[in-house]
Amino acid sequence: MKRNRSYSSFEGSSRRRKASLPILPIIAVIVLVAIVALLWSRGGEKPQARVEKVIPAEKLGQ
Repeated sequence: MKRNRSYSSFEGSSRRRKASLPILPIIAVIVLVAIVALLWSRGGEKPQARVEKVIPAEKLGQ
């Protein structure tokens, strides 16, 4: 008996791959967001420290 199929074995394998294909861009976006969050948490704004400059005594009177 023959089986009636509307697609060949090659088309069937490509149909199965299409279901898992959108997972790759989603994983890439999640990894990118995780890297940005890691860098943001490490290198965020740091509080400014006051810098006092030493002025020699001879320049104070000028």
